[in-house]
Amino acid sequence: MGGGFGRSWVLFGRVHGRRREGGIMDSGILGGLRVLGFDLETTGFNPRQDRVVQFALVGSDSDGTHVNLHSLVDPGCRIPSVSSKVHGIMDDDVRGAGGFEEHIESMRKLIDGAVIVGHNVVAFDWRFMEMECIRIGREVPQPLAIVDTLVVARKFGVPGRYKLGLLCERFGIRLERSHRADADAGATLLLLWKLMGAYPKKFRGSVQEVLDSIGSRP
Repeated sequence: MGGGFGRSWVLFGRVHGRRREGGIMDSGILGGLRVLGFDLETTGFNPRQDRVVQFALVGSDSDGTHVNLHSLVDPGCRIPSVSSKVHGIMDDDVRGAGGFEEHIESMRKLIDGAVIVGHNVVAFDWRFMEMECIRIGREVPQPLAIVDTLVVARKFGVPGRYKLGLLCERFGIRLERSHRADADAGATLLLLWKLMGAYPKKFRGSVQEVLDSIGSRP
């Protein structure tokens, strides 16, 4: 794991664990929940035609322990050079990594009942998750909620453009190895923490109320 994201899990643990008067973030609104940054890298943009080549789930379990599950995935087809130029993953890299069907159960154990955080996750990553599960005849994992930091940033009216790299720059998040699943997953989790700090009034209420406000149901 690169880019200084080891600190993000500590920071999020502080969000869960510390209690101070004022902000919902400080009172641990997500305490006791499994909260995971989620990202996929793929062979292209069309979930009906393209395939997953890498996944990452990183964050905190319900007891505060760190979670870091990530792997390359053999898509069973050639990776277009235009996609490799984005994420740096080549055909040789995924050879022997196992197809999606070999990874889905380990992913499901973490995703079921968790708060999943991703950037453009609703329109992109989760669509790929659904299609890959359909292809192999498996049930789609059932998270408690999906929080899309792209949607949240737009909803909060964060100034500027909403690409992950630009938002990270705006909030002082160091994003190295962009478009690698573990780095992007870590960045989205830390971005949510930063948004919680910048817009504390948006996170007031019960856990259910906050998740209904900023998240979506799969």
